[in-house]
Amino acid sequence: MKKIYSLITAVFITSVSLAQAPTQQGGLSFPGKQVTKSRVYDKNSLKVVQQRQTAANAKTAAGHGAWFNYGLEAEILYSVTSDLNSNYLMPDSLGYGDFGGTFAPTWIHHLGEMVDFRSVVFGNTPVTDWVANAPTTPIQIDSMSIFYAYTRNHPNPNIVDTLVVTIFDGPLTGTGVFATGGFLNTGSNYPGGADTMGFRRLGYRQSQNIVASASPTTTLPPNQYKFKILLTGTDTANAAYRDKSFALPTPFATMPTKLTVADVQFIPGYTYTLTQQIDATANTFFFTSLEENGAGSGGGGTYITYNDCGYGSSLCDYSMSHIVPIDVRYNQSPPPGWNGRFIPTLAYTAPYGFEHHLISFYVTDDLTSVGVKEAAQTGVALSQNVPNPFTKESVVNYSLAKDVNSALFTVTDVMGRVITSEKVGTTTGAHSVKLGAYAAGIYYYSLNVDGNVTTKKMIVQ
Repeated sequence: MKKIYSLITAVFITSVSLAQAPTQQGGLSFPGKQVTKSRVYDKNSLKVVQQRQTAANAKTAAGHGAWFNYGLEAEILYSVTSDLNSNYLMPDSLGYGDFGGTFAPTWIHHLGEMVDFRSVVFGNTPVTDWVANAPTTPIQIDSMSIFYAYTRNHPNPNIVDTLVVTIFDGPLTGTGVFATGGFLNTGSNYPGGADTMGFRRLGYRQSQNIVASASPTTTLPPNQYKFKILLTGTDTANAAYRDKSFALPTPFATMPTKLTVADVQFIPGYTYTLTQQIDATANTFFFTSLEENGAGSGGGGTYITYNDCGYGSSLCDYSMSHIVPIDVRYNQSPPPGWNGRFIPTLAYTAPYGFEHHLISFYVTDDLTSVGVKEAAQTGVALSQNVPNPFTKESVVNYSLAKDVNSALFTVTDVMGRVITSEKVGTTTGAHSVKLGAYAAGIYYYSLNVDGNVTTKKMIVQ
């Protein structure tokens, strides 16, 4: 029941520049840990599929908005039938899972989904092509979803497990967290492949089990936004895979000219011991991914389609799924170049089946939206500043469902230092705050209404 999943035997370029001297890629193998338990897979249950069925969803009175899921759109563009694969997501390898009747350590600990919203994959349909057609228009991520299975067999039914999501963006220049890597594609195996296949490498800090820079400085992403999603009994998905959508507590503002990354971890709300069979005695979370071109003849596996970025192709696409496997999590002698790194799909030969994680993003260019449930829950609707990014001035709108005692508007820098603070309107209805010139950088503005604080990010160029 086991396969060997091996890293591609090719020349791997670990330096920042693809033109510098490469080093030989070493071998890294994993026991085949594909979950074999059968569950119902209905693609129509995915929100992204429901959204793309009609182009009318792409334009609303307030602006564009649509679900973006790379794997599903790639399947449509390349006219392929993808296989669904599933695996355990756990923070470590203490717990043992059932891999086709064999109990072994869980071995995938982080999911990294890097998205290039300008991709030809998204530009293939009018539901999502508005991002590529207007690359200088700011966008924001209001919501996300993950396609999953989730079983609850812990004796305590009140256990609350958690998904921890870290989202951030960065430039296409391949620095910091987005260091450049590449392969010399000597085998020419990849559909659409080039002689040199470039990608962006995500960094991983083993000592803290977090996303960090891919450089030796191991710095954190400068604009990372981390939040938690609670999992309870109502999220149980045992017999069939489900799509769990959730609003970001604060919409994440970015630009199409940047790469956006979401890192997902599962944190159990219970303690467990080495070799404990978590399926039978605890709660387990399974992520899902698509193998783009199916399993291939005889189940031997296939390769993803590669869109060249190394030479400025019009099809350049840095979208890529990543994982932190057991070897990297515990520094168990991974080959040169992979220690302290997420490992991308592109690095693996067939039959590695976890090619496109089914993680979706709801993206809009209506920066006046306040996110799902915000106004209903708090009575305060705080909009994204417009324009964003800005240079000289910008405006923030907010509204109050009723009169309040106090409202304080504060701007802070990324270090938490207060830049400006002022008392603002407290009466029922719409209000606005004008923002003046600031030094270039990332800032956060907060509205404190009677002790309840809402915060958003803004960018000054």
